[in-house]
Amino acid sequence: MRILMSSGLTRGLVVAALVLVTTACASGGGRSRPATSAPPPAADAASPLEGEWRLTTMQLADGGSRRVTGFLRFDRFSNITVKAELAPDEPVARPPRTVVADFTAKAQAGGGEFDYAGLSVGVGPERLTDDAANMAEWRHYELSGDTLRVSARDRAGRPAATLVFERVR
Repeated sequence: MRILMSSGLTRGLVVAALVLVTTACASGGGRSRPATSAPPPAADAASPLEGEWRLTTMQLADGGSRRVTGFLRFDRFSNITVKAELAPDEPVARPPRTVVADFTAKAQAGGGEFDYAGLSVGVGPERLTDDAANMAEWRHYELSGDTLRVSARDRAGRPAATLVFERVR
């Protein structure tokens, strides 16, 4: 069976087919391509808290201090880990109750305060010092150059104890 078409109809079908093929090829065959004039995506700025920090001392509200060992880690995903323990030669150390702070959490930082989510304590109460603050209270911070101070505050809002960290290079 043979169908006869007018030359105008044939020409119209050929033009329509060419338009479809040209459009499909020009659009990358369905693949998405970035515009060449678009700026590159902005990289997330690293937090100044990001990195490894070495614990150097613990300062007390009465002006005293304690020798401690430990660290703070803050990663690009806002995960924080804090470990602080009295040094073995610290006179008030009473093993096994030597832990001052030991926790991990997701921490949003801003305005000198950490807002913790999913805080998990790393040790049981039998390892904490008698005067250890609640882990969630270690939320106030000050950053000055390569020194980070993290404080637990008393009921009046004054630092009761401050962990002083230095950035590890």
